[in-house]
Amino acid sequence: MGRGAAYGDFDNDGDLDLVITEANGPARLLRNENGNQNDMLRVKLVGTHSNRDGIGAKLTLQVDKNLRLQRMVKTGSGYLSQSELPVTFGLGKPDPTKKMHLTIAWPSGHKDTLENLTPNQSITIQEGKGILATRQLAFQKEKR
Repeated sequence: MGRGAAYGDFDNDGDLDLVITEANGPARLLRNENGNQNDMLRVKLVGTHSNRDGIGAKLTLQVDKNLRLQRMVKTGSGYLSQSELPVTFGLGKPDPTKKMHLTIAWPSGHKDTLENLTPNQSITIQEGKGILATRQLAFQKEKR
């Protein structure tokens, strides 16, 4: 009897994994080991005037001129479970010429815009200050 499911990048390789719990049984981690060949961007938010985790923030990622992706940082993603708070954008087939910019509408009403982002990285953004940390996801290079 299932009780909860949550997704997250448990092994820090850039793709999302899944944890499933059951009544009177162990939790199970299902690792995504499919060798994803696509580009992606992970974004973790740090609020200052808004709440610490940026819950309620709306993120809009403009990729080139023809693709606009939207996500929201939220809690309560499942029954008896909580998925990770960092947001993952899937960006499709690898393309070194991708031009991306990200707009964040924070719960406080403040807006941040970041230009010239590159795929296959994990970034931490602080409200009103911009990028605090960037980590290139080396696994992407290995899989290509």
